[in-house]
Amino acid sequence: MNILLTSGARRIDFVGFFQEALKKANIEGKVIVADPEYNAPSLQVGDENYVIPHQTDEHYIEAILTICQKHNVDCLVPLNDWEVPKIAAHKKELQEQEVAVFAPDQSVVDSVRDKGNYRQLLSPIGVKAPKSYCSIATVKAALANNQIAFPLMIKPRNGSASIGVETAHKIEDIEHAYHHAVNTVKESPLDDATAKEAENNILIEEIIEGDKYSLDIFNDLDGRFCASFIRKQLQMRGGDVDRCITVHQPELVEIARKMGEHLGHAGYMNADVFFNGDDYYVIDINPRFGGGYAFSHHAGADVPSAIIALTAGKTVKEEWLTTRPNLELARHDIVVPIEKTFSKLHPSR
Repeated sequence: MNILLTSGARRIDFVGFFQEALKKANIEGKVIVADPEYNAPSLQVGDENYVIPHQTDEHYIEAILTICQKHNVDCLVPLNDWEVPKIAAHKKELQEQEVAVFAPDQSVVDSVRDKGNYRQLLSPIGVKAPKSYCSIATVKAALANNQIAFPLMIKPRNGSASIGVETAHKIEDIEHAYHHAVNTVKESPLDDATAKEAENNILIEEIIEGDKYSLDIFNDLDGRFCASFIRKQLQMRGGDVDRCITVHQPELVEIARKMGEHLGHAGYMNADVFFNGDDYYVIDINPRFGGGYAFSHHAGADVPSAIIALTAGKTVKEEWLTTRPNLELARHDIVVPIEKTFSKLHPSR
């Protein structure tokens, strides 16, 4: 069985998780890593490694399809939310090559990438999201009517990696923060990830204060809910969780189940959830295998083994879908030398 991990970036650990899962299953195969940057750390550890066009390049999907065909790839797992819309849009082409695609359909990707849609998306299942507004005029009216209060967050509706995120503490801040966010979006890959103009891709949202949780939702290829993994965030660094503790809070487990069943997505999805002391609020949903999964893996989960089993049409073991609660975990960095002789795949050249 050959597995393709796209946009591997710094996730050396993910490559190892899948390599170890193949060994434990006694299945011969390769973990293939693709990334647009030749110096991506993950490209140093894959069994086959490719430097491919960026997801904004018109030849990105062509490169992915070429790798799948060349290596008879059995399953594809995307690791970056910027690329997921492209993969979702071409999911049928990949499936025609008999690739099991652990990514949602395009309709699901579109719905969760638009943060301005969260209240409408989640309220039918009793899950809360912050109040949000899509124009300066509407948020000013809401402030005047005491429907919302400062501080407010200004951010892209389809944001990623905290790009374009601003905070407003008074009315004079809103327009400056809004226009700064628009300009940031125009200069980032986010501008290619939506059909909306940058001016229509900005959200003004109430800020929920309180404990923050990472909530992972794993479904099978038919969109059936399989498991959730929940971590309380203790410390952040550079937009990623640096320290956390695993939790099994019934309210969060139920939110994950509701979301998994309601969205019916294939594969992995990650959500950020805040608890303000009274209620839980979903503030972000990412339709991909989140980097925080590494914490849950070290707490006993083994989703790579589950993905391999689902791809092969075999039974998923319950032990792969559980973690030890109340386990505190922290990241650390490792250093690898950069090999510059990888295969470079750019169909236009």
